[in-house]
Amino acid sequence: MKLFGFELAWAAAAFDAVFPERTALPHGIARMGPARFFADTIAVSPLEQSIGLRLTLWIVALAPLWILRRPRTISDIGPEERQRVLERLVASPVYAIRQLVVAFKAIGSLLYAQSPEARAAMTNPRSGLASAGPEGLVQIGLPANARTRGGAHAHAAE
Repeated sequence: MKLFGFELAWAAAAFDAVFPERTALPHGIARMGPARFFADTIAVSPLEQSIGLRLTLWIVALAPLWILRRPRTISDIGPEERQRVLERLVASPVYAIRQLVVAFKAIGSLLYAQSPEARAAMTNPRSGLASAGPEGLVQIGLPANARTRGGAHAHAAE
């Protein structure tokens, strides 16, 4: 199942809203060809899954019609509005829409994680976010009494 040109434009715009340029991330996803990755994913997926992925793309692409109440698709609006549309979709009261959009974002994550720069940024802790505890383990947000060997929950499984 091949995507049409307008669907490729929708996919590129939607994934750009998930991983845009000029953020704390090392780069945006646009330079990685997310539309082609999405099209390839659909092409190799079984029929039911490919239909679901394509349906998800159409939901995301046409969401500005009812969220922004303007006759626009995801590729016709600006980056800030795209992010707002995706945020609203993820917060939808309809469970199926929320989950489809989360799955769409997960597909973008699969591509983005292939970037060596992104992987390095994801695996190297930033300074000031964590502190090394006993035995060099990183401890984040633990109460003071839990930072010792055993901690407050040392016997929780007993």
